[in-house]
Amino acid sequence: MGKEPAHLPYTEGPYVPGCFDLMTEYSPDGSFIRMFYPTSLSDIKSHSSKWISWLPDLSYVDAFAYVLNTWAFLFRPMYKLFAGEVKVPVVWDADLREDGGKFPVIILSHGLGATRFFYSCICLELASRGFVVAAVEHRDHSSCSTFYYASAKDRHLDKRTPISFDKVPVGWNHLSRRQKQVRHRASECQRAVNLLEALDAGDEIENLMNCQFKLSQFKGRLDFSKLVMMGHSFGGGTAVRTMGNDSRFKAGIILDAWVFPIKEDADLPSEITAPMMFINTQTFQIPPNVAVMQRFMEGGNADKTERSAFTIRGTTHEHQSDSPFVIGTWLNLFNLKKLDSALAMKINNYLIFRFLRTHVGSVPGLPSEEETSEFLNQQDSNIAPVLSI
Repeated sequence: MGKEPAHLPYTEGPYVPGCFDLMTEYSPDGSFIRMFYPTSLSDIKSHSSKWISWLPDLSYVDAFAYVLNTWAFLFRPMYKLFAGEVKVPVVWDADLREDGGKFPVIILSHGLGATRFFYSCICLELASRGFVVAAVEHRDHSSCSTFYYASAKDRHLDKRTPISFDKVPVGWNHLSRRQKQVRHRASECQRAVNLLEALDAGDEIENLMNCQFKLSQFKGRLDFSKLVMMGHSFGGGTAVRTMGNDSRFKAGIILDAWVFPIKEDADLPSEITAPMMFINTQTFQIPPNVAVMQRFMEGGNADKTERSAFTIRGTTHEHQSDSPFVIGTWLNLFNLKKLDSALAMKINNYLIFRFLRTHVGSVPGLPSEEETSEFLNQQDSNIAPVLSI
């Protein structure tokens, strides 16, 4: 037996996760999402030949270098040294799980400079628990890099029209440009829901990506009754804005949100009547950001809809992404004794599980209420029930 390749952590849920990319329309106005979902397969290790690379291609390395203000020719060897070839323990193009009825749906919005694959750890874990997760790759110039096909001919030739990362300078028009971006991002999340509803209805959708997965498998299999919106950083602000726009979302999971782009949306806290949970890391939240979040904590409808907040001690902004498992932790390098990355991710996930059990229901793949409470009680010293510490 050969040596196991470097990979993201295995999931702990009862289902082996599957994955594929979905792109619609020969236009930047189409959707580009990565789908994560439960399969009927068993033993993820036995399917390692179908695992995928965390990095789709080297263009994303160059794009990460640009976001980090470094030269690609320097960053490439550094990435190869510290990350190498990291695999994702998921079965590419696997069929959707045959039994289990309908699966609850989560839409994920990525952070500034991130991608549709940057939160695979969280998405895989949720898929292994029985959720379908659609991770949007945004086209507002906030992804490190993305693309679309302008025509059928371009698709055939794999001629990609790139959408590059836009470095928005801090200045007099910074807020207005971020506001424009967050509105664009929210519309993409809403379009992703429209697309999934069309798949559930059995509509014929053309996938422009090279994919063997038959989209007809989603017909009648998606449950939108407790639709969840989730996002990290800029995606957290996007998740809040999307929930204000669209009452189809029945719950929100907000990870270390950057809420600067929505800070002047004074009516937004009262417009959102669905429950929300904020999970923050220890070092990211500055007072102005926390002040905006506090308005949402105090908002809600007359029924006192849940607004909960937690901060995971010993964590930085990267801990809710794949970054620690790909290149290691590097933010706030010297000032903080950091929590083990796997433990930090598990705490984050179990807070999500508890919230989902309350507001989505008893999904079969979720850990029991007793198991969830026991684990979180054991980690009480690592969790602060506040926005920041």
